[in-house]
Amino acid sequence: MTTEANQVKISSEALYNVVKREKNNNGSNFTIKSLKSGKDFTFQIRRAEFKGKWYTHVSVETRYLDFKYLGSYFNGKIYRKGGVVETPTSKVIAFVLLWVEKRAFEWLDNNVDVMHTGSCLCCGRELTDAVSIQRGLGPVCANI
Repeated sequence: MTTEANQVKISSEALYNVVKREKNNNGSNFTIKSLKSGKDFTFQIRRAEFKGKWYTHVSVETRYLDFKYLGSYFNGKIYRKGGVVETPTSKVIAFVLLWVEKRAFEWLDNNVDVMHTGSCLCCGRELTDAVSIQRGLGPVCANI
C-alpha cells in the first residue's frame, strides 16, 4: 500500500468533512492504520448526488495507486448492487466512517492513524501551506 514516509498524520475529524459534505468531489487518497494491529488500508472517498440524494462512494487501494471500487457507504455499512459488502477492507472503512459520523474523533484518534499524501481529502488538489497539510483540507474545502 502507500508508504507512510510520504504521509502526514491528521485528525479523523478531517474525514467528517469528506463524508458529510453535500458537494460533488473526487477525493484524495488516505490511509487508515490500526494502532492495535498495525494493519493499514488506503482508501479514496468520492461524494456524488443522484436524484437528490447524496452518496459516499468508497474505493480501496489494491496495488500502488490502483483503486478498486468497494461500494457506497450508508449507516455503518458498505453496499454494492443492493447487498452489504462483507470484506475485511469494507468492514474497516465502514467501522471508521460510522465513528466519524458519530463525531467520536478522540476515540478514533486514539485507535487509528489517519494519514494523507498532501492532497486535499475533498477535491484532491495539492495542498501547499502547512496549516492545510496538517488539516488535510484546503481553505476552500475547509470552508475558511
